[in-house]
Order: sequence, then C-alpha cells, then structure tokens
Amino acid sequence: MNTSKRKKSNSKGVISMNSKILTQSARGGFSTGKLLALVIAVGVIGGGIWLCRDFLQEEEKKVQQEKYYKAKKADFLVTVKLHGRLTSTEVEEIKCDVEGTTTIESIVEEGITVKGPSHYSIKSGDTLAIIAESTTQDVLDEDELNIRSLNIKLMNEDEKIDWDKELPEGHSIMIPGDLLVVLDPMSLKERINQMEITVQNSENHLSRSVGNMEAQELTAALNFKIAENNLKVAENNLEQLKNDTVPNRIKEDEGKIANLEKDVVLADKNLKAYNELKELGFVSDVEVLRTEASRAKTVHNIETLKTKLAAYKKYDQINLIDTMALDVEAAKVSIKRAEVKNIADLRDANATITTQKKTLELENERLEDLNEQMAATRIYAPADGRVIYYPGRYESFGPIEDGAKVHKGRKLIKLPRTNSLKVELNVPAARRDGLERGMKAWVQVNDVTVPGTLSVLGSNVDTNKRGHTDKSYFKGEITIDTVEFPDAFREGVMAVVEIKVKNLVGDEQRIKVPNQCVTTRMISEDTTETGCWVLDSVTKKHAWRPVDIEYSDEKFIAIKKETDPGRGLKEGELVHLSPLTEAENLNLEEGVVGKGYIEFKEGKPAPAEEKEEDADKTDKDSVSNTKAPVVLLSLEKEQEPKWQVAKDDAKVSYGEVMRRMKAKEISDGEAKAAIEKAGTHFRESVKKFLTKDQLKKFDKHMKADARVLLGS
Repeated sequence: MNTSKRKKSNSKGVISMNSKILTQSARGGFSTGKLLALVIAVGVIGGGIWLCRDFLQEEEKKVQQEKYYKAKKADFLVTVKLHGRLTSTEVEEIKCDVEGTTTIESIVEEGITVKGPSHYSIKSGDTLAIIAESTTQDVLDEDELNIRSLNIKLMNEDEKIDWDKELPEGHSIMIPGDLLVVLDPMSLKERINQMEITVQNSENHLSRSVGNMEAQELTAALNFKIAENNLKVAENNLEQLKNDTVPNRIKEDEGKIANLEKDVVLADKNLKAYNELKELGFVSDVEVLRTEASRAKTVHNIETLKTKLAAYKKYDQINLIDTMALDVEAAKVSIKRAEVKNIADLRDANATITTQKKTLELENERLEDLNEQMAATRIYAPADGRVIYYPGRYESFGPIEDGAKVHKGRKLIKLPRTNSLKVELNVPAARRDGLERGMKAWVQVNDVTVPGTLSVLGSNVDTNKRGHTDKSYFKGEITIDTVEFPDAFREGVMAVVEIKVKNLVGDEQRIKVPNQCVTTRMISEDTTETGCWVLDSVTKKHAWRPVDIEYSDEKFIAIKKETDPGRGLKEGELVHLSPLTEAENLNLEEGVVGKGYIEFKEGKPAPAEEKEEDADKTDKDSVSNTKAPVVLLSLEKEQEPKWQVAKDDAKVSYGEVMRRMKAKEISDGEAKAAIEKAGTHFRESVKKFLTKDQLKKFDKHMKADARVLLGS
C-alpha cells in the first residue's frame, strides 16, 4: 500500500517536473537538445524512472529548503515585444529610364555612401564643357564629357541659361552627384546624328518657306498696287472722255460745220460776182462752174459732218462712255481678285510654314528625347544616401550587376537617407488590442538602444501577410525619436522593439514573482493548469495554488488579482522557485536591454479616432505621423484641419525665404528678419485655435526646433 502511494506520488512529481521542464523550456528558449538532457537528468531512460525516484526526492527537498520567493506587490512595466525591420522614411528610387533594353556597363558598389548634387558658382570664362570637366575627378573622353554636359543642362533647365553664350558670372547652378550607374548607350549616338541632320534639313525648309512667303507678300503688294493704278487710270480715262474728249469732238465738228457754212455764204457771193463778171465778159464760164462746184462740195461736206455729228452724239459718244465705264469696273474686279488671290497665297504660305514648324518642333522633341535618353545612360546620385541594390525579381533579368540586362522602368538602386529611419512592424492580432498610436517604445539593434514612438497602427488586417501565414497581422510603424543614428542602424537591419503599454504603479501594483515561480501541472490526462507551489506556514508543506498570468516580461510575472481565495497569491506568501535551474531569472521572451538608460519625451497618446485609422496610408502620411504634432501638441480632432492649414502656410513662407536666400536675392540679415516674421505669423495663426497649454508646447518646440512642427 505504501509502495503504491509512493509510486503515485513520485509519478505525479515526475509529471509535474516534466511539465515544468516543458513550460520553462518554451519560455526560456530551451533547445530540443537541452530539453532531452533535462528529461534524461530526471531518469527518463529506458523505463528507469523508479530507479531515480529517491535521488529526485532528496534533490527536490534540498531545492525546496533553499529557494523561495516572498510574494509582494511591486511596480510593473507592461510592454509588448516585437521584431521589425529598419527602413527609411525617405528613399530615392533609381531606375532605368533608357528606352527598350540595355546593359549595365558599370554600377557603384553596394553598401557605400554616396553624395547627392552640389552647388557650383559660375566663374569668369566658364563654359558648359569646362564646368562638366572641372567638377569631376574622372578623366572624360569627348562622349563622356558630352553626356555629363547634357546632365548638367537638364538639371538646371529651370534656370533658363543660354549655354551657347557667355555664362552669367556668380550664378549658382546644380552639379550632379556621384556617378552610380553607366548604361550602354547602344545606337543612341547614331540616332542622335541622324536626327540632327533631319532637324537641320527641316530648319532649311522652314527658312526657305519663310523666304518664299516674304517674296509672296511683296509680289502680292505689287499686284495690288498695279490693280489700284489700273482702276485709277480707267476712272481718269472715263472722266476725260466725259468732260474732254466727247465735248471737244462735238465742238470741233460743230466748228467745222460753221466754217463750211461760212464758205457756202462766201461761195454764193463769189458765184454772184462771177456771174456778173461773166455777163460783162471778164471771166469765163469755167470759173463760174468751178465756183459752183466748190460751193456744192462744201454744202455736201456740211451735210456729211452734220450726219456724222448726229450719229456721234447718238451712238459713238454713249458707246465710248459705256466702254470706258466697263474698264473702270474691270479694274475694280481686278483689285478684288488680287485681294482674294493674295489672301489665298499667303494662307497657303502660312500653312506651309506652320506645318514645317510643327514638323521641326516634333523633330526637336525627338532629338531632345534622344539627348535625354543619352543623358539617362549615366545615372547620378539624386541625394546623399547608402547604396542598396534592388533584388532581381525575375530570373530572366537576373541580379543587378555589371553586364546585367535591364529594361526601362526596372528599379536598380534604393538610396535611403541615412538620417531618416523607421521600424516597420507586423503586429500579431493577439497583441493589437492593447496598443495605441503615440505609445513610446525602445528600439534595439546590436545592443544599441534608442527611443521611438508607435506612429502607425493599422485597424485592418494586413492583407499582404494573410496569404503567407494562418495568423493575422496588423501593420505598424515605429518612428525613431532621434536625429543621430548609431552605425548599427541601417536600412534593412532587423530590430527588437519593446512598446511601453502602461506602468502599473501605486494602486495599480500587482503581486510580482520571478518567472520560475510559475509552472504548470497535469490535472487530467489532457488538461494542464498554471500555478505556483506555495509553502504552508503551518504545515511547512507545499500546496498547489492556481494563478493567472496577467502580464509578464523577460524576468517577472504579474499575477492577476483574484476574488476566489483558492486562486492567486497574497502578499507575504513564500512561493517555491523552480528546482530545475540554478538561474535566478528565466527570460520568458526577448526584450530590449538597457531600457532604463532611455529617457522618453512623454506626450499624450493619439485620440481613439486616430488609433483606429487604417495604416494602409501613403508613405507621406507615415512621414507626417513621424513628426506627430497631434501628439506633441495634444491636438484635438477638430483642431487638426486648422493646424494643417496653418502648418502648410508656414512651410510656404519659410520655403520662400529659403528660396530667396539660395538665389541670393536677400542678405543674411534680411533673411533672419524674414524668418522671424514667418515664425511670428505662424504663431499668430495657431494662437487662434490652440489652448494656452498647447500654445506653451508650441513655443517650446518652435524654440528647440521648428522642423519638428513643420514636418521637414
């Protein structure tokens, strides 16, 4: 009977100890090898459990006599431990902009730090080629010099500089940063030469068309003047015909008739005289007949002239006037015809010029595009940063390296800013509920710890993670609250993050015991129970006490308060420490080391509406969350739109001052006054809606570093 009881007791002890081993192995990160070693240590070898029971009982008694922990209430820092990856909040993406497919001739070594563009002040006698050659340490051949010159022109195209003329001395321009990638230009040079010839031909055609149009305009003007002159001549001829030619003709014919009539009167007198002389015998009959014939001829001429004059007045005069009037109308029509023809000819000439101009414009655009393509074969650093290659996503293209084939749009290099890091997190669903935006956190990389803030916390499950695991995750981001980053903090490095949830102090204290005080035991074949072995002060025996773990960290466990007297722990009770390890503490989960050395700048957590905000936001939103004026100034929801307007206005004001300083439009003294004025205006804008306490915080941050509030 006693043997049976002892067997049962020992069996329970072994089961309990094995349960402790399994539980503590899971908590402390025990390997399978260590677990097997512990199982072997308690005698689980080939059915030899009972041979070791007396040894185990004696060892257990020794441990129980030596190791207890007095239960007591204490402060407890509740945190959530997560792992994340460092990534830059500002990343420049370098990609191939050359059309089609090309080859990487050379690429900068991954991991090195490169410099972005720099300023250069134009000196007397500088040319584009001189600037391109003097601002690089590389030895450039003619082609390389031309390409670098192209890049300088493109970088400064907003400056409106005529690079073919004398450059403005003292003018500040931008010079490309470090050379990152050299791409094979392929047939670009030949295509550029062909396009330059095409452009030159088009310019010649356009020039010829412009000359033809000018000649056409002169010819049209001359033709119009001739037509106008013809009209004037026709009108003058008509006027002369009416007022001179016709009247004079009539007058002349009438004068002739009058003269002839006088000749008839004279002939009658002569005839009378000749007849008298004939009777006297002084003249012959012949003279009388000659005089009669002359008179008859004159009378006939008179009748003829009268007939012609009458016909002239009745017919010829009208016909001449009508014909001349018709010439006037014809001259008017000629003028109108000249106007219409000139308009049509000039319209055609203009259309030809317009077409050739558009053709030349398109060809110049093609040439400019080809030059930009040529410039794109040399990729320079757009900003300071550390070079990271993009991984080869498709096997057909392979990794980024010398000789690799790349196509337009393929990402080659990621250039993260070394002073703008955040931690991207995947928050398990089980740990999401206790977290809020604005909570402080510790971020640790290689035993180096810096402070941070939970700036992004998704309210919806991250669908990108759903397909890779059965567990649900939420997107999160930790903003690192420092401007000086240790060398260990680099893009892509894994970091340990511990988020401060709450600090249980005062009335919120819990009974706190070391991790190894809590274990599990089997209460049935398939059921375990979590609890502690508590020393009975009267019987000096150990009693099992079920407990619930409310919180835990790497060293201690906070026991949940219980109303049931048979559960939980009370202050002053002696709790048995684990007999399976000599360690004073057992780390249940990895935490950040050295948290006590980090001082947080406490701020009010973000409102509930904000913490529920979906984290599927743009990177820009994440960056603004990083600065978190909502937290810094404890802004209410209705204040945020007003704050955004005031902040944007202030950024514009400060930006204009910086632009004028950069362009040397104002002196340092004037710039200082302008900045002070912008700051005063900024304060007056926010003073309208901030409370007194918020305005004090605003003044504090403005004095320390206005960029924290402006987000830049």
